[in-house]
Amino acid sequence: MTPNDLSAYRIPLRADVRMLSDAGLVSEAHDLIAYLVTHDKVDGLEKERLLLEDHALTIKSRDFPYDEAEALALCKQAGMEADGGSLKQWRLEGRIPFALVDGVIHYHKRFLDTLSKDVSNPRKEADLELRRKVIAKVTGWGHAEGRLRVHVGVKVAPEAWRKGQVLSVELPVPVATPFTQDVSIIAQSGQLFSITPKLKRRRVALMRGIARPDEEFWIEYARPNKIVYHDMTALEQKVPEKLYHSKDELPYLDSNPYIAELAAAIAGGERNPVRLARAAYQYVIGHVDYAYMPSYQTIENLAVYGATMRRGDCGIQAVLFINLLRAMGIKANWMGGMYVTPSSVSNHDWATFQLPGSDETFYADCSFGGSALRRGDTVSSGYYFGNLDVMRIGCTTILAPGAKSMQDGHWRNDPTDNQKAEAWYEDRPLLSEELIDTRGCLDFRLQ
Repeated sequence: MTPNDLSAYRIPLRADVRMLSDAGLVSEAHDLIAYLVTHDKVDGLEKERLLLEDHALTIKSRDFPYDEAEALALCKQAGMEADGGSLKQWRLEGRIPFALVDGVIHYHKRFLDTLSKDVSNPRKEADLELRRKVIAKVTGWGHAEGRLRVHVGVKVAPEAWRKGQVLSVELPVPVATPFTQDVSIIAQSGQLFSITPKLKRRRVALMRGIARPDEEFWIEYARPNKIVYHDMTALEQKVPEKLYHSKDELPYLDSNPYIAELAAAIAGGERNPVRLARAAYQYVIGHVDYAYMPSYQTIENLAVYGATMRRGDCGIQAVLFINLLRAMGIKANWMGGMYVTPSSVSNHDWATFQLPGSDETFYADCSFGGSALRRGDTVSSGYYFGNLDVMRIGCTTILAPGAKSMQDGHWRNDPTDNQKAEAWYEDRPLLSEELIDTRGCLDFRLQ
C-alpha cells in the first residue's frame, strides 16, 4: 500500500473484516488483518484494501477518543447540562458523530464544537457582518476586491520535539485560481528548501532543518482576490442544454450508482444546466447539516456519507454537490484552502463548476449557503450559488489523495487537502496533535 493513496477504497472489503470493523472491534480487526496479510491469505488487490482498513482503524480510534463518561465530563467543563440521555438524543438527531471503538460508543474529538457551532459570539457575528458587507458590494457594484496577507506556520509541540533530529515541514502555498493568479511571497523562515512551481494544482513550501525548542517554521504571502458577480437567474436563458461526461477521479469524484439515482430524482425532468445546478445546491444546503468530521481517510465515499448521514463539514458538502452535478452532466470540481478574516485563518472547502457555452468559472459554497439558510438569510444562501466572497486562499484545485510530496513514504495527517502544515522526522510523521498551528492574518483590505 502506498501511503496517502486512498484509491484502494474501490476494492470491496472482505466480509469477516467488514463485520469486525463495522462493529468497532478494532483490536480483533487489526489481528485478523495481520494474520491474513502475513500468512498470504489474500491477493494483491485485497491486501491493499486490508492494509488501508488497518490504517483507517488506527486513525478512527484517534478521531473518536471519548467514551460516555469522558464526553459528559467535557460537557460539564463547558458548562453544558448533559447526561446519558442527552448523548443518546444527540445521536438520534444526528447532531454528533460517534463510532464504536472495541465495541464501545465513542464520540468525535470535536463533538462539543459541533454542538456549539450555531451559538453566537462576537467573533462569529463580526465574520457574518463581513460576509454580508462583501455580498452587498459584489451584488451592488458587480465586483469586489480584497488583498490578504497571511502568515502560515507551525511549531512542534514540546513533547514531540527531538534534540538534534532533522525535521521536514510542508506549508501550504496558494495555487492559481480564476479569482487570482498572483501570489507574492513576502518572507519565510530560514529553513526553506524549495517551493512547488506555479500553476500546479497543489503547492507547498518545503522546510528542512534541525529544529530548536519552540522554533517556528513559517512563510508569509500576499494574495489579491477579485470576485466578479454572476447573476445566475439571468444565465438560465443563455445556457444551452448540453451534457458533459466527467472522468472518474478516485476515490472521491466517482460515478456512484446511488448518487446517480439521487441526482436523477433531484433533477426530475429538468434539463436547463443552471436550474439543475441550483437544484443540487438547494438539496445539499437543505438536507445536510454541518458537523465536524473524522478524517476523510477513514470514510470510503464522502458523497455517499453526506447524502445518507445528512451531515458533513464543508468538504463533504462540496463533494456531494460536485458528484451530483457530474451525474447531471455538468462539469464540477473541488477547491480547497483557507478562509481568511481580519481575526482568523481557518480551513475551508468549496466547489467550482462550469456551464456549457461559457468560459466562466462558477462557485458553490454549500456550507456557507446552508448556514445562511438556517439563519433565515436567504440573500446570502442564494448568493453562494454561483459566487464567492473575497476571503479565500485556494491551495488545492482538486481532491488529490496521493499527490506527490516530499513526504511520500509517510502518511500525512490529511492526504486530501492542503490547508495546514505537515511535518515529519526521518522515521515517522508527526500527528496533528503534536503540531502547533501558528496561522494568522497580517493584513486584510476590502476594496
